[in-house]
This record gives sequence, C-alpha cells and structure tokens, in this order.
Amino acid sequence: FPDEDPPLRYGKENCGLAIAAYERIILANQAPFQLWLRGKSDALTDQQKRGAALFFGKAECATCHNGPNLANMEFYAIGMEDLFGSSEITYGANSESCENKGRYCFTKDDADLYKFKVPQLYNLVDSLFYGQGASFLGVRDVVAYKNKGTKENPNVPTERLAAEFKPLGLTEAEIDDITAFIERGLRDPNLLRYQPLSIRSGNCFPNNDPQSKIDLGCN
Repeated sequence: FPDEDPPLRYGKENCGLAIAAYERIILANQAPFQLWLRGKSDALTDQQKRGAALFFGKAECATCHNGPNLANMEFYAIGMEDLFGSSEITYGANSESCENKGRYCFTKDDADLYKFKVPQLYNLVDSLFYGQGASFLGVRDVVAYKNKGTKENPNVPTERLAAEFKPLGLTEAEIDDITAFIERGLRDPNLLRYQPLSIRSGNCFPNNDPQSKIDLGCN
C-alpha cells in the first residue's frame, strides 16, 4: 500500500490485507490429480486412482470437500479435541478459550457451537499436525478418525455433531488408498514458484527482518 501514510500502511489491518492478498495467489495447479483432470492419464498411480474413486464415492469425502480447492464455505462439528489439549504450543489456548467452541466464538449463535471451517486439501501432507486441536500427526490418522465416526472430544455434545460425521465402513486398504490420494495425488510439488525472488526491504522471505537475513544468508 505505497500510497498510504506509513502509520496506516504498517497497521494491523493493512498487514492482514497484504497477507491475504498474497495467500490468494498461492494456488495449487500442478498436483497429479489436477494434471489427470487435464488429460494426463498417467499422472496418478493406480492406488491414487482407487483413493480418488473412494473419495468421490463410498467414503463420501466430497460431500464436504468439493469445489476447485476441495473445500467449501461451510462449518461442521466433528468432535475433534480442543485447542488446549494439544502438546503443540501454536494455539496458545487454555480450557477457558472461546476458540474451543469453534465458529460460535465469533457468531455467538448456538447453532455454530463446536463447528469449524472445512479445510482445503491440496498440499495437506506438508502440515505438521491436523485437527482443530492438533491431535493428529498424519493424514491417515484423520482419514481413520472420520472412518470410525466416533468423537474424541467429550466436551462436544453428540447432538451437535454433523450428520455427515458417521461410520463409513472403510477397510484398512481403502484407508490407505484415500491417504495416498490426498497425500500425493493432491500435492503440488512446485509451490515455491510463488516465492518472490526478493522483497523491497532487502531482507529475506518469509521472515522480513535483519536477523533472518543473517541466519538465512540471503541477499
């Protein structure tokens, strides 16, 4: 925002807008599944194709994970652990944190209690942990949890759970196939193409500070 006065240019609102503008350009479009959709028949392995068939069929994943980025704008309660229950310190939450109640924390509408946004699935395998409370450490763990259809969080009333969260009856082999599809079939290996070669401050991307420039050895 070069035309803004510096006190406003570097305020929280413009920083948020700038980050959002950058994130909107980071679109996966070279994942094997996307290449397969464009006609490259050998882009997916046989296992990934089986996983895709299950994803859009028996496993009913596409009921919620649909659209261009395999997400939607809906919120669902599926009974995952609270934020404060995680060994990860990322969230900085405790047992009293309103965020444990999901979208309700923002809307104050009882209909939104324990509901969380449906995430997109491209490059999901690059995450370090999963679930609203970071209670899962792998994609397969999440698939297995959704297959079981039983809440892990006793604080979430059963009547609040989404109707879509139910036992799916998948076999271990089918869980493996879906995992392979999500982990590799939906991973764009070249997202670094969106990383800028330089930034105006002369510091490093993504940590725009002098110490990171020293630590990373960038120009």
